[in-house]
Amino acid sequence: MSPTLIGQPITRLDGGLKVTGTATYAAEFQRPKLAYGALIQSEIANGRIVKIDVSAAKSASGVVGILTRENAPRFKPYPDNLTKNGAPGESRVPLQDDDVYWVGQHLGVVIAETFEQATHAASLVRVQYDAKPPLVSLADVSPVQPEKFIGRERLQAKRGDVNSALVTAAHKIEAVYSTPIENHNPIETTSTTAEWEMSDRLLIHESTRGIKQLQKIVANAFGLPPENVRIVCKFIGGAFGSKGFQWSHTLLAAAAARLVQRPVKITFTRPQMFDSAGQRAHTEQRFSLGADEAGKLVALRHATTTHCSPVSEYTEPCGNMSRMLYSCPNVEVSHQLVRLNLTTPCPMRAPGEAPGVFALECALDELAHKADVDPVDFRLRNYAESNEYENKPWSNKKLRECYQRGAEKFGWSKRNKKTGSIRAPDGSQIGFGMATAIYPAGQQKAGATAILNTDGTVTVRSATHEIGTGTYTAMSQFAADTLGIPIEKVRFELGDSQFPEAPNNGGSWLISSVAPAVMGACRELKKKVVDLAGNWPNDSTQLANLFSRSGQEQIQAEFNSEPNKEEREKFSFFSYGALFVEVHVDLLGQVRVKRVVGVYDTGRMINPRLARSQIVGGVLFGISTALMEGTIPDEKTGRIVNPNLADYHVAVHADTPEFDIDFINEPDPHMPDLGARGIGEIGIVGAPAAVANAVFNATGRRVRDLPITPDRLI
Repeated sequence: MSPTLIGQPITRLDGGLKVTGTATYAAEFQRPKLAYGALIQSEIANGRIVKIDVSAAKSASGVVGILTRENAPRFKPYPDNLTKNGAPGESRVPLQDDDVYWVGQHLGVVIAETFEQATHAASLVRVQYDAKPPLVSLADVSPVQPEKFIGRERLQAKRGDVNSALVTAAHKIEAVYSTPIENHNPIETTSTTAEWEMSDRLLIHESTRGIKQLQKIVANAFGLPPENVRIVCKFIGGAFGSKGFQWSHTLLAAAAARLVQRPVKITFTRPQMFDSAGQRAHTEQRFSLGADEAGKLVALRHATTTHCSPVSEYTEPCGNMSRMLYSCPNVEVSHQLVRLNLTTPCPMRAPGEAPGVFALECALDELAHKADVDPVDFRLRNYAESNEYENKPWSNKKLRECYQRGAEKFGWSKRNKKTGSIRAPDGSQIGFGMATAIYPAGQQKAGATAILNTDGTVTVRSATHEIGTGTYTAMSQFAADTLGIPIEKVRFELGDSQFPEAPNNGGSWLISSVAPAVMGACRELKKKVVDLAGNWPNDSTQLANLFSRSGQEQIQAEFNSEPNKEEREKFSFFSYGALFVEVHVDLLGQVRVKRVVGVYDTGRMINPRLARSQIVGGVLFGISTALMEGTIPDEKTGRIVNPNLADYHVAVHADTPEFDIDFINEPDPHMPDLGARGIGEIGIVGAPAAVANAVFNATGRRVRDLPITPDRLI
């Protein structure tokens, strides 16, 4: 492949549209006769609806219709493959019964001429309940052990004899770590605009990172052929794990539009992002670790307790990386699940890895300290040369190089292992901490179409997404590089369910899934053109002759790609990183992250500018997780008490440290076409642990419960 574009730090092609406000997001589409919907939401967390009184709302100014269970369509159930075995999202379609499972559950929609009128009228709806005490805490109910999540992967794993190994271990720890409920808070809240173009044809503008999945969900619910439902989403204003599953608002918007025979828009308020769009579940993680005199792990037990909602079985898979990140002969990983009257949990950036590796890397740091071994050296002593859980070799692994380069760039040798021994001129205590990052390198089926136009430009299409990661830019690089043409001549189009199939934007698999399809379509197009003309046309005359000879107004080629099953069965695919941080802790217990060095092995670099941006964003997310974020439910009512960005704190510009991000940049020989692995989610992994470990080095205090707020240190 020509090196002219792949690996170059090309500026984002959609950047101008975004900074000038001309990129159109889901809530910004205006339709003729557009009406606005406001959700009617439950005020209790557990019980049944006795009566919904909409009389006052009906007579309110501007109201054109009210949708409740009384006049809702009979939605067909969600497909089993989207709800069974712990798949994320809700398993219950809306408005089909009177049961209430959490505060904020959708009970209906008020439709009015304006957003303000709809919101006011919804406040006039009165609901009578038969309420029961809610279950809100992990201690409220006995847990069960889920066998699977998202299809077929086991959540329980065991090898060797952990109990016997712990008895004879020279160094061991027992510790419990916890992470709170956390909520996705993208700048763009969820929004749906639904319009019935005919009685059986539905157009939806939706903020979703799963347009093809949503198309299937909506078509199934209304009993329509999938091609009769079109989902459009050209830009997504962030998601971080939200906007990808079967929440009820989309069906309600479509049902409301059918009821009033007008387009209807439902846009979430910020508080609704806390009760209607998923969340990362609270976790409690119990660790037992043991090492021999040489600092080699002999035993590892990781037991997670977490929760789901009454209409979901999704399990935060905290222990998955503990099965194989380090070499250890005796390992036991388990998960317990509790059903609580809280909104349905779902994946949030690096689901399982973010909270699970936090606990694992803190536990490892504790054991290294107890064994009096440097934390980096301790990890190198326990370096896994193969995946001991799957009994497979790694596809490619340069984690050792990440440790070594990161430690050198950071100045790790200057770390004082005596806690609380270094102070800044202002009296703050300085600490150094580090952690490992790891994330699966997945790949999915995808398709693309490449079209040569009469003006010499090439349009490439795939039903993928621009979630803020740079898809427009990266895919244009692949197309232009494959065709050997300037990137200015490529127009990459996405975000339309009419385009060829692409997977949900999640799991950090977009590049490795969609890029092979884009490259394949471009290769097929180039072959067609060369077969017709003998070469790719370089001027208007050659173009005119080509299209005259073809007898077509466009020349088009398609390609579908899928993972190489043989390679996937033979090797274990992951990306890796080593993260080093410096924190300052002042006399009031306020923690500031001053400096971050991260070195990552994610295969081949496609666009270093985009890659660095993703890691910086992910690490900052991890700092926010470590120090600030936590959703707080009222234990008596189940109501979220901080559903806003004033009380739910997230990192901002003032919290941003100095970043030094580097990449090994070695292609993975077993990844197709590119040798590239995903980058989107690995940035957050390890960051909370690195901060917590640095806080210990600074203060001598082990904080095992996130977030690390000043009250935990004073």
